[in-house]
Amino acid sequence: MASPKKYGLFALAVVLLLLGAAALYVGSHNFTIRSFGLAALLVSVYLVRESRVYARSASEASDERADFTASNGPGRLAWVFGIALLPLTGISYLLMYIDALHGGSAAWPAYVFAGFAFACAGAWGYIASKLA
Repeated sequence: MASPKKYGLFALAVVLLLLGAAALYVGSHNFTIRSFGLAALLVSVYLVRESRVYARSASEASDERADFTASNGPGRLAWVFGIALLPLTGISYLLMYIDALHGGSAAWPAYVFAGFAFACAGAWGYIASKLA
């Protein structure tokens, strides 16, 4: 069971989160208020991590570590797909750049680049999630 100190830190984190969000909304045109709002959000995240209200017991954590096997990582197909998308995204960026140098009258290079960038972000996001 979590101690009252942990719940106090968590409550303070929630209050800071709400104040930071309100500061970002109200001070959207004021740099100082917006900066304080972002700082409040960052402190709120730090306090949630430090409160460890949602932390599991040591026995549950050790059980999960024992169940981890190498088969849970990204497969070879994911790596090949992710690595193959990198040069394709670079080539599509180069096509978009060349089109922009010649006036940018065609829209298809931007769509091709956006498609490859979206696929690359999805593939590498999948790989990162399997590694973590």
